[in-house]
Amino acid sequence: MKQLVMMVVMVGLLPACGSDDRRPTRGTGEDGGTSTMSDGGLVSRPDTGPCTPTEENTPETCSDGVDNDCDGRWDCSDETCSGVGSCPVCGSVDTMLGAPLALPDGVGSGTCTSDADCSAAQSCFNLGEDPIFGGTTQECRESYRSSLDFIGFSADAVFADPSDIVSVCVTMEHSWVRDLEMRLEAPNGQFVRLQAFLGREGGELYLGEADDCDSASSPEPGTGATYCWTPTATRDAMFDYANAGGAVDSVPDCSGGTADSLPPGDYGTSDPWTNLVGTPMNGTWTLSVTDLWGADNGYIFEWSITFNSRNVEDCSSPLI
Repeated sequence: MKQLVMMVVMVGLLPACGSDDRRPTRGTGEDGGTSTMSDGGLVSRPDTGPCTPTEENTPETCSDGVDNDCDGRWDCSDETCSGVGSCPVCGSVDTMLGAPLALPDGVGSGTCTSDADCSAAQSCFNLGEDPIFGGTTQECRESYRSSLDFIGFSADAVFADPSDIVSVCVTMEHSWVRDLEMRLEAPNGQFVRLQAFLGREGGELYLGEADDCDSASSPEPGTGATYCWTPTATRDAMFDYANAGGAVDSVPDCSGGTADSLPPGDYGTSDPWTNLVGTPMNGTWTLSVTDLWGADNGYIFEWSITFNSRNVEDCSSPLI
């Protein structure tokens, strides 16, 4: 059942941070010495005896000014704090979004020929040929966007080939996946369509176990499944896989019956990963999801992006 839900979600960005010269240099039993700060200066630590390692991977320990794991780094300058609390991302992160976030459903403002015809929050999308009236349609649509700031690559590091990325994964549900176009946007604006919108046609296909009986005024999250896009995937892009008769899962629907759902796992991308060649590695990477077919809704629970660790130089400096 396709139900109209109009919802706009404001998503906060992870702030960049790094070593903070104002923080105390105490330790959990440290042997003194110095530590290099983000500006290249040296900070002395008091000699408080042998260090006893404890975890350094929680929002609390990543902001307490203590070298908890005794590796000579603390808080956001320690790679184990990458993406934890307010610390920026080094190499990879699995990003919990706190609460399930509804995907905007068909939020738009009419036809267009370019992004200049749309409001600041919207972009011009090609919806393909209208199956009823014919002709190609382009409309302004609003996207769900979540961004992560990456550090740790050398200052001049650029995306060179598909092996520079390991995966982009998302845990989500949706009651009509054919509504969606999903993109990974690079710091300089280049992007790869993880899944391209193929037009307003095709049968019902869930992501995860969607709630298809919720109302426009009170949408309810279903149960998410985890889908990844990788350069080494053996499956085609999601819609190509489904349209070619790929096996699907049978999941319960809200009316007591069952519905087809795309199996979780790894998929290819609609665009080649080489679309990202030349983009800086350091900077803001964004997951963008746009609903381009009216009615139905979904939720994203978390997403992750992982780069090849061979490219990670260090996590000691803040993103500038």
